Amino acid sequence: MKKLLLRGATGAVYVALIVGAILGGLPWFTALMSLFTVLAVLEFTKVVNGGLQTHGTAPLSTAVDVLAALAIVNLVNLFNFPSWLSMTVVAAAAVYLPLRFTIALYDKRPEAFRCAAWSVLALAYIAVPLCMVCMLYADRPSAPMLVLAMFVMIWLNDTGAYLVGSAIGRNKLFERLSPKKSWEGFFGGLVFDIAAGAACHWLIPGVPFGLAGWIGFGIMVCLLSTWGDLFESLMKRSMHIKDSGNIIPGHGGILDRIDSLLFVAIGSFVYYNFFF
Repeated sequence: MKKLLLRGATGAVYVALIVGAILGGLPWFTALMSLFTVLAVLEFTKVVNGGLQTHGTAPLSTAVDVLAALAIVNLVNLFNFPSWLSMTVVAAAAVYLPLRFTIALYDKRPEAFRCAAWSVLALAYIAVPLCMVCMLYADRPSAPMLVLAMFVMIWLNDTGAYLVGSAIGRNKLFERLSPKKSWEGFFGGLVFDIAAGAACHWLIPGVPFGLAGWIGFGIMVCLLSTWGDLFESLMKRSMHIKDSGNIIPGHGGILDRIDSLLFVAIGSFVYYNFFF
């Protein structure tokens, strides 16, 4: 019971932070996404490298990874930065690959090449999707409400999958990676997101989706949310760990909380900009 209460309390704080940042405006939202980026990159580095190494060039490469990830996430703010700071952000993102690969040359660890590859994956997996959700947020006055709807659908998908799966789940969805997930739970989450999409059509003006577009958005969120969660399960099973970290009491690591977001953010950006 105590664990359940702790999980509920930390979950409520997490939701409140996101909703508050969305309603607070672009600086607050990008600040929160920047915080998520730093925590997630450090967590990812620790997971894939079996713990943050403190010898050789490892601290330097980790610092470069974090700075480059921050630069990518904050690209949306370029026009609000002073010109010298904007150029610094662009330069940090542009020189990352040659700088990171040069650092690998001086890394005497046997796994130097592998660590360099993990660094690039960290940016592609974490920083690029969070940059996309920031760009989506900044697109037009109605876009913050679209981002809020996206988060709500991710949470509803988790809730629907858990409630329906716990009640009637029998057929395994992806037993190799997530034995507790069921097809019944998946369709429960899908129904929740379709209903949310229909509600958003009436509740959120200014987003050029229409009823069919909103329902399609809900279906997309459900699919990518599920795949995002399964991909993180693949990572954890490959590294033989249960949680990506323990920074959020009762929930595990930051990657355990944003795994679905990292997939849904890309899908939402593409869905909004290329289909509507």
